[in-house]
Amino acid sequence: MTPVSAPPPPPRDPDAEPESTDFGRALEEFEKSRGSAAAAAGAAAEIRVGMKVKGRIVSVGEEHTLVDFGGRSEGVAETRRLRGDDASRALAPGDELELFVVEAGDQIVLAPSLRADAGPALAQVREAQAAGVPVTGRVTALNAGGLEVDLGGARGFCPVSQIEAGFCAEPAAYVGRTLEFLVRSVGDARGGVVLSRRQLLRREEEERARQLVESLKVGDEREGTVARLESFGAFVDLGGVDGLVHVSEIRHERTGHPSQALRVGEKVRVRVLRIDAGRDGRSRIALSIKAATPDPWQGIETRFTPGMRVRGVVARLADFGAFVTLAPGIDGLVHVSEASAQRVAHVKEVLAPGQEIEAAVLAVDPAKKRISLSIREVESAGLPPARTPAAGEIVEGRVAGIKPFGVFVDLPEYGPRVTGLLPREETGEPRGADLGRVFSVGLPLTVEVLEAKEGRIRLGLVHARPAAPEPAKAPSGATKAPEPELTTMAIALRKAMEEARRREQQGGSSS
Repeated sequence: MTPVSAPPPPPRDPDAEPESTDFGRALEEFEKSRGSAAAAAGAAAEIRVGMKVKGRIVSVGEEHTLVDFGGRSEGVAETRRLRGDDASRALAPGDELELFVVEAGDQIVLAPSLRADAGPALAQVREAQAAGVPVTGRVTALNAGGLEVDLGGARGFCPVSQIEAGFCAEPAAYVGRTLEFLVRSVGDARGGVVLSRRQLLRREEEERARQLVESLKVGDEREGTVARLESFGAFVDLGGVDGLVHVSEIRHERTGHPSQALRVGEKVRVRVLRIDAGRDGRSRIALSIKAATPDPWQGIETRFTPGMRVRGVVARLADFGAFVTLAPGIDGLVHVSEASAQRVAHVKEVLAPGQEIEAAVLAVDPAKKRISLSIREVESAGLPPARTPAAGEIVEGRVAGIKPFGVFVDLPEYGPRVTGLLPREETGEPRGADLGRVFSVGLPLTVEVLEAKEGRIRLGLVHARPAAPEPAKAPSGATKAPEPELTTMAIALRKAMEEARRREQQGGSSS
């Protein structure tokens, strides 16, 4: 048994189990088995430790053998020590042996060879317990409760729950090995020493973790192992201490859940972002996997240049536009005004997440990590060349916006985003009327260009177009005068205007 250098006494392990009763039961059975071998007081007084005696086996047990070594003197020996290295060696009552006295108290203990006196060994064990230092012992056997340990003359016992830091699946693998333990309790001179290897391993882990935290600095990069995944991030073991990688720091591309990019047990390289002191005294370490990998935006201005055509996938939609993934970690923005050659109120009218699109690069800002894209530029390139509007032309349009002073109308015949104004006085609605009750965004209209000057187009509403009369027979044989044929848009507009006037009249009569 060799004590090692003394660190500060460890705190009491809150997980430590009550002292195992298996060792006590083993000692009790041992005492019973050798109780009948107690020598008379006078005879025992003549026996001393180290004396060599000749004896005869009285009975053989699995653990202990009773030996008669003359007169009324009987002693007990460990069966395994009598067999030595040959575990199959036969022992039978009547066999004669030469043994040494290793204990000469109330009970006589015999052995085929001398070993260190338990007295000095137990004294050293007590000193090690008081100082909180580990002791060294050799595992000699395994019983139902744990490991039997030879501490250089003193007998120790390590319960199964105290062999490893966690669950010990194969305690038999430790038989024959020399290990270090912490002393949990010390009994009498017969060797009731209860040991714990688990407490020692945990104390060593805590010391390594403390040293690791003290050595860490913000900006350091370390190798770690993914220990646990949560919805908000991943815990990475740096070698005895865990740090947290927030979900936003896992990779450069957007990540919904850590399981999309990591798995438990995976080796990762991380960078230390922050080290804070927690309320419980433990350090909180913020880590980043993303920061430890190359930035995909480096040299972005050489990969994407204004005017070039790119393909990408719509990642997500916002009120102001759509984000499009062009490469891992590289998203560009299509503003709502650039989402289509036609005017749209929201990008969801023309785009959806997961949709593959083609766009033109408008601008690249490496410092702000922004790329502006336009789908409208690509769509407009496939349209016929725009022509200049002229007064008197009648064209089809679509309502783009409604204001108190008039209605804005998109005129795609003259090119993308060419808009004219239909003034209030040209709508046929009275002053103060709500134009929103008659017109709606997206409503198709047939309009006439009244004036086109300096980029401004003034429009008039075409209500009806003359059509050739069709013959019809009247009931009396007379011919009914033909009515002018109205366009579909004009009919719809007239119905809407009539409905609006009818509601106004009903409102006036009810008041």
